Amino acid sequence: MNRKSTFRERFRKGDELIGIFVKTPAHNGVEVLGATDLDFLVLDQEHSPFDLNAIDSCLMAANAADMPTFVRIQQNTATGMLYPLDCGATGVIVPHIATRAKAEEIGAGGRYAGGKRGFAGTNRAGGYGTKSMGEYIAEADSQTTIIAQIEDVEAVENIQEIVSVENIDGIFLGRADLTVGFGATSPSDTVVVDAVRHVCAVARDADLPIAAYAKTQEIDMLRELGVTMFTVGSEHSLLQSGVKDIIASFS
Repeated sequence: MNRKSTFRERFRKGDELIGIFVKTPAHNGVEVLGATDLDFLVLDQEHSPFDLNAIDSCLMAANAADMPTFVRIQQNTATGMLYPLDCGATGVIVPHIATRAKAEEIGAGGRYAGGKRGFAGTNRAGGYGTKSMGEYIAEADSQTTIIAQIEDVEAVENIQEIVSVENIDGIFLGRADLTVGFGATSPSDTVVVDAVRHVCAVARDADLPIAAYAKTQEIDMLRELGVTMFTVGSEHSLLQSGVKDIIASFS
């Protein structure tokens, strides 16, 4: 079994997984990162200039390297999920999931059997028509990983209903947007910390995995909250820290 095909199983059982965001829409960078020991990448369409062609080429590079790769999509709709999944994404991280209805929409949009994902078997995910319909449906439904990003005050209020939705595989903590939503100035403000603790407690009770962006000094704190999937920066931050270290070595 390859890394991509086993990712959802590892995520659901609580293995610790380490990855980074990719902000630059260039397949070469994905190819380089695909040769590392990271557990996953996230193409950040929400906040970076990924058009459909860039998503396609980057996912082609990721699949060639057997690197599990998500797309954090720009539109939080089932339609917005479809193209990345057809291109072979391991899954999607869907922003601003704040209600049960929205969670149900993306949960159904990620599944064929019992769901509402539009079928196409002639794409990369379907092996360009080389897989039988039954084989492809079974493979896609067992491996596609759907993660709801929790980043609104309304989502905190509705978290019990959101985590109970079938076919949502996990949640991603959006602590920066929660900070803004609560009118706070830092994710360490009490109102934000209390909200995050509540969200994590409800997710743990529902046996739903938790993902989060993590600075190095926050890893132990997030582990205590139950986070097992960590994004620890981006290729931008790696470039910046690498240059900083090189300059420091000359001091």
